Amino acid sequence: MSKFRTGFVSIIGRPNVGKSTLLNHLVDQKLSIVSRKPQTTRWNLQGIKTSAEAQIVFIDTPGLQKQPKLALNRHMNREVSHSLEHIDIILFVVDALKWNELDDNVIDILKNVASDKLFLVINKVDAVSDKNQLLAYIDTISNRIDFKEIIPVSALKGDGLEGLESLIVRELPVGPPHFPEDQVTDRNERFFAAEFVREQLILRLSDELPYRLSITIDEFKEENNIVHIHACIWVEKKGQKSIVIGKEGKVLKAVGKAARLELEKLYDKKVNLKTWVKVKTNWFDSENALKQLGYFD
Repeated sequence: MSKFRTGFVSIIGRPNVGKSTLLNHLVDQKLSIVSRKPQTTRWNLQGIKTSAEAQIVFIDTPGLQKQPKLALNRHMNREVSHSLEHIDIILFVVDALKWNELDDNVIDILKNVASDKLFLVINKVDAVSDKNQLLAYIDTISNRIDFKEIIPVSALKGDGLEGLESLIVRELPVGPPHFPEDQVTDRNERFFAAEFVREQLILRLSDELPYRLSITIDEFKEENNIVHIHACIWVEKKGQKSIVIGKEGKVLKAVGKAARLELEKLYDKKVNLKTWVKVKTNWFDSENALKQLGYFD
């Protein structure tokens, strides 16, 4: 145990570069909800992986927003900033060959970070056919900021993740684990119930509406090995409520069924999930409303 290594690893980057997919594959379990739409992740989420030689506490973070105007987006940026406190390694995740000004925005907050803590993770390299282009891309980024390691991966396919994990373990400090060996996250079951319902809404609704949705869990209890969950879906307008419910309730029923199946996999128990839709006007741009919906401790 004297050479056991342990530490915290923050996964940061602009929206939609695959940070949550990366976390899920690194911990071998679905913890973060995933979609092709940016701003899916709203909170920091710890995924804990413990082996015989090390315990790595990965922190999935929201995509960093540039000059956020809405209260919800400001909350997401604060989550990113908090993830950089007392951290051992930072994984800066970028999309292969797809750099934009939001990546520059991430670099701006990393300029004061010691380079020996900073790993550049180039994701989605499986979609790059010309490796010379990839080398030129890496060279361009390296001219902007210094990195301890540069690792090309495909989070979706799992390519390169074993090597990434080995490099992380090598750089972590020696010390005892921070969490019990069987613990895989810092979040409770209620959190995942809300997130898995929100994920199914994101997958089924138009591009704009998912950003105007939030979920609270009004009841969570287990009886006779069945988990009973009452989830409330919050929207900002009455018209959005009818969209979420759908004609004859079809959208809400589909969301509930898909979320229930995902939660049964996570809990390894039967789940009885009931959902309601309520209106809270302009909740996403109100600090008080965000507090009521659980966005602040």
